[in-house]
Amino acid sequence: MTSQTSYWNRLIQPGIVALVGAGGKTTVLSKLVEYGRLKGQPIVVTTTTRLYESQVAHYEPIYTRNINEADEYCTDRILRGYCGAWFSGITGTKVDSLDCDLIDGLAKLHPNWQIVVEADGAKEKWLKAPKTTEPVIPSLTKTTIGLVNLQMLGAPLDDEHVHNIELVQDIVKRDMGAIVTPRMLADLVLHKQGLFQYSKGKKILFCTGYETVQHRIIDDFIDHIVDSDISDIILADGYKASCEIRRIIQCR
Repeated sequence: MTSQTSYWNRLIQPGIVALVGAGGKTTVLSKLVEYGRLKGQPIVVTTTTRLYESQVAHYEPIYTRNINEADEYCTDRILRGYCGAWFSGITGTKVDSLDCDLIDGLAKLHPNWQIVVEADGAKEKWLKAPKTTEPVIPSLTKTTIGLVNLQMLGAPLDDEHVHNIELVQDIVKRDMGAIVTPRMLADLVLHKQGLFQYSKGKKILFCTGYETVQHRIIDDFIDHIVDSDISDIILADGYKASCEIRRIIQCR
């Protein structure tokens, strides 16, 4: 078993896993599908927000609000060695969200499935703070994976890289253009209205862009996190298709 396989397998387990934050959610979703299929873990992909249809078309989703239709379709896909994918419909270029009670219902029907939920939107930026209406996380979620892109360390707070920038500024108490420090990024991760707002189950911090920042700076960031209620910190190179896990730090 390669190190990548063993690393990703730690994230592959039955139950609902919600992806929140910014800087790699769809990448992590695709990796969980890839390694889940290798492991033989039944996986279903869905969202409580909206995703570009082009990002999920290759999963050959079913579009319906009928849980029985979705159950039958996803079961067939899984039995044939694929992942299931379920969305409520398509509007324009994006697929529409499912209600949390439908996702919880599927989890009750199939407790051995892993249901991967993209539960937060970030407009493809590297960092965000959630509004009061987000993220939208199903009640039965067992693990919340929060994403941050480490390329923000040393970068300025600006509209190009940050979603909901006013909310981020409120948390870190800095003006537009301020350079993001390890302490500022940690404050956003740990604040009650920050990265893990409304999270359920175990919390895992997943950091992309590990290869882009001096590791002493990343270690400074980690020092602010390790004594929190986050169970694991995952450090990964890359951001999109190239994403590979380099370190996993167990916090508790």
